[in-house]
Amino acid sequence: MRAAALLGVVALAVGVTAGCERTYGPLPDTDTTAYVPEDEAYLLRNAIYSAGPVPAVPCTLPKLALRSQQTVRRYATAVLVCLQRAWKPLVERSGVGYFPPVVYAVNDGAKTRCGIFDKEFEGLYCDANWGIYLDWDELVEEDPDDRMPAAVHLQVTMAHEFGHHVQQLVGIARYFDERWEQTTGAEQLEQGRRNELQASCFASAFLGANQKTLGLYGDKLAEYRWVAYAGDDDPPVSTPDHGSRKSNTAWANAAFKAKSPAACNTWAASAKRVS
Repeated sequence: MRAAALLGVVALAVGVTAGCERTYGPLPDTDTTAYVPEDEAYLLRNAIYSAGPVPAVPCTLPKLALRSQQTVRRYATAVLVCLQRAWKPLVERSGVGYFPPVVYAVNDGAKTRCGIFDKEFEGLYCDANWGIYLDWDELVEEDPDDRMPAAVHLQVTMAHEFGHHVQQLVGIARYFDERWEQTTGAEQLEQGRRNELQASCFASAFLGANQKTLGLYGDKLAEYRWVAYAGDDDPPVSTPDHGSRKSNTAWANAAFKAKSPAACNTWAASAKRVS
């Protein structure tokens, strides 16, 4: 049985993406009687929060033994199709165009547009080319009894990294980047947790909406929870930049039940809720 691991990270890069100039949605409506900084409006009042629930979508995943780089990428690409069907309408309803990410199955030390894929990464979202990078060697089955856990683990990992893609498309990532650059130490780590917890929350909103389609009941549901609830404070203890088990559990449960990004405004939450 593989150990629970933090789902992934977002890597930042400056400039245009995949040859296309980045576009962001219109500023959310704000109270005209009070000045609201642009970054606060995009983070706290982003249109994605009111775009509606994540729909249940047709989702056919291949019955594969996840034992190679090729099968991990093939399965992850099938999950991506489902994620796009669900999120594309919400992104467009937020006032921006939808552009697809690309899945890469790589090894530790692989070069990405955002730098070297670190051995500590299980997944990585790179904003330089809208790439979702997966450490295929960490996501393969470890034995014949590991097929179901491996598949669910990959579904959750893909949903988390796609959550970062949603953040990128609707402009949240842009203003997270600014906050990250303007802070240091504990304050910077808190901004990182808000960002990662939101990506995980978006993942759980999708998985909750598609619970029936994906068959997330019984042992599969338990596996989802085991992966989604993992926190910085689980052994081996890591840098506190993804959120504690308590925080991950709370955001995952809320989003899985709500099936909506409306449950995922981590930027408006108290520091206690993003510990």
